[in-house]
Amino acid sequence: MNPFYQVLGFRPDDDRFIITRHTGTRYPITRFRSREEADQRREALRFNLRMAAGLYPWPEKTPLHVKRELVGTYEGYRVEKIMFESYPGIWSTGNLYLPLPLPQKSPAILNVIGHWPEQRLTRKVGEADYPQQLANFARMGFICLATDMIGMVDSRQVSHDYGRDEKELWLSNGLGIQLWNNIRALDLLCSMPEVDAENIGMTGASGGGSQTLFLALLDERVKASAPINMISLHMQGGCTCENAPGLRIHTNNVEMCALIAPRPLFLAGSDGDWTQNLETAELPAVLEAYRLYGAEDVVEHFYQHAPHQYNEKTRQRVYSFFARYLMGKDIEWEEQPITTEDLQDLTWFRGQGHAPGFEGNEAYFVAHKTELSARIASLPDAEKRKMLAWITGIRENDFRLIPVSEDSLNGITARRFVVLGEHGEKLPLVQLIPAEGKKKRLCLALSGEGKACLDHPSLQALLADGVQVISGDLFLTGESAECKQEVSPTDTNSPYYYNNLHQTTFNYTPDALRAQDASLLIAVANRIATAEGAELTVWAEGCAARAVACALPLCVGVADAALESAALHLVDDEAYYRDFLIPGICALGGLQACLRLTTCPVHTF
Repeated sequence: MNPFYQVLGFRPDDDRFIITRHTGTRYPITRFRSREEADQRREALRFNLRMAAGLYPWPEKTPLHVKRELVGTYEGYRVEKIMFESYPGIWSTGNLYLPLPLPQKSPAILNVIGHWPEQRLTRKVGEADYPQQLANFARMGFICLATDMIGMVDSRQVSHDYGRDEKELWLSNGLGIQLWNNIRALDLLCSMPEVDAENIGMTGASGGGSQTLFLALLDERVKASAPINMISLHMQGGCTCENAPGLRIHTNNVEMCALIAPRPLFLAGSDGDWTQNLETAELPAVLEAYRLYGAEDVVEHFYQHAPHQYNEKTRQRVYSFFARYLMGKDIEWEEQPITTEDLQDLTWFRGQGHAPGFEGNEAYFVAHKTELSARIASLPDAEKRKMLAWITGIRENDFRLIPVSEDSLNGITARRFVVLGEHGEKLPLVQLIPAEGKKKRLCLALSGEGKACLDHPSLQALLADGVQVISGDLFLTGESAECKQEVSPTDTNSPYYYNNLHQTTFNYTPDALRAQDASLLIAVANRIATAEGAELTVWAEGCAARAVACALPLCVGVADAALESAALHLVDDEAYYRDFLIPGICALGGLQACLRLTTCPVHTF
C-alpha cells in the first residue's frame, strides 16, 4: 500500500478479530427493564427464529394427509402409528397415545424426542423411557403425539445433519424442518375433535428440549412447556438440528426461554450435565422475566444428582405439572409400569425403509429452494429490506471519527482517521482533498485491496478533476489484510466448545462483516459530505463491490454508485459459498436482488 494512504503503523485493534460466541460460551443474564421491553424483545426473537429456520415468510399450510393405524389396545390407553405430510414431500412420523375410555375432549401433549438413538422406542432405566412416559400421560387422560427427529426411525427422507455448506446460503436446515414439523403437529392436534385445543402442552429432553424451547417461544398454542435438561447459559446445543445460521448471534437459549413468559414453564436439571447450574443461574434468569408479568408462580423446576436424563423422578414431576396447568388438577401421579413386546411394532417400516416423499437431502434442497424463492419473491420491498438487514447484520451504528494525522503531497492533502463503531469496529480511513478542489462532490472508494485502490486510474482522474475521494479498509482488508479471526483462547477450554462447529449460528461471516463495514463507511462519508454540502457517490471493486451491493438498499444519502461488474457475477451456489458466504443471501435472490432494492442509480464498470 502507498505509504501516503497508511493510517496506522500497527495492526488495527478490531474487537471482531476475536470470536467470543459459540456453543460453549458462558452468557450473561438478560435483564428487561419493563414488560413492554420484554414484549418487544419477544417479537424480535420470533422474527429471528423464523429467519434462521427459513420460515419467513410462512410456508403454505398444505393438507396433512394424515395416516393412522392401530398398534394395540392396553389397560387405560391405546396406541396408534401416525404419519402426516407437514410439507409437500416431507412426512412426520410417530405415535399417538390416547386414553381409554376416550373423553369427549382431552388436553394434549406434543412429545418431541432428543438424541436417543431409539427415539420414541427408548426404554432405558434411569435415563429415559418414552413408551412408559407416553402410556402414563394417556392413562392420566392426555392425548399424546410423539414424533421422530428427522433422519431417525421412520422419518429418514433427509439426514439428521441436514443444513450444512451451500444450504446455509438458503437458510435450508434441519432446525427449520423440525420446527415446521412441530407447528404442523400442533395443527394436527388442534384439528382432532377429541382434543381440547386450548390446553396443549409440549415437552422434550436434550435436543427435544431445544425443540420445545423453539416452538413454545414461537407458537402460543403451546399453553405449558417442559424443556428438560437442556436450558443452559453455558451450552446451547451441539447438534446441527439445534443450530441454524444467525440463530444466536444476538441471543441465547435462556433469553428465549425467559420470553415464553407468562405461560407455565417447567425446567429440569442435573449435576451431571450442562444444566448443573440450573438453580443458581438459569432459573433466576428466567424468573426475572416472569416477574414482570406477575407470573413467577407458574415456573416450576426440579434438580437432582443424575446424569443427562428424562428419568422417572423428573417424569413424575412433569406429570403433575401438566395436570395442574392443562387439567386444573393438583395431583401427584405415581408412574405406572408397562410391558412392551416388539418395540418395532410402534414403527411403520420396522427399520427397513422410511416415510414416502423425498429421497435424500439434495432432492429436498432443490424443491425447498424453489418454494422458498417463490415465497420471498412475493414480498414487498420493505419486507425484503428487513430480511436483508437480518441476513447481513446491517443496523444503525453510532460511530466516532478519530483524527490521526494530516499532511500533503503533490497537491493532495490526506486526512487520516480511525472510525470507531459501536460494535467493535476500528476502521482506518483516509480522505484525499485536491488543492484545486472545486466540485461539490465526494466519492467513497472501497476495494478488497483496501485503500490501495486509491491508485486506480479512475479514482486518480477524479482527484485530478477536483473531486474529494475517501477510502477505508473493510474487515480483513487493507491494513488488516494479514489479520485473522481467532477463537478466544479461554473459550476453547469449554467442554461444549465443539471446535467452533456451528460458527454461523453465533457469528456473522467475514463477508457479512464487510457488508456492515460498507454501510458504516457510507454513513461516515455521508456525514462528511453533508457537512461540506457535497454530493456523495460510491465506487467499489472486488469483494467490496459485493459488500456495497448489500449495503446500498439499507443506506441513505448516496447519489449514485459504480460497482465492478465481474465482482457481482456469481453464477451459482458454489460460487456464492466460495466467494461471498452470507447465510440467507441466495434465499433473498442474491446480489442482483439486492441491487433491485437500492434507491439510487447503480452503474457497473
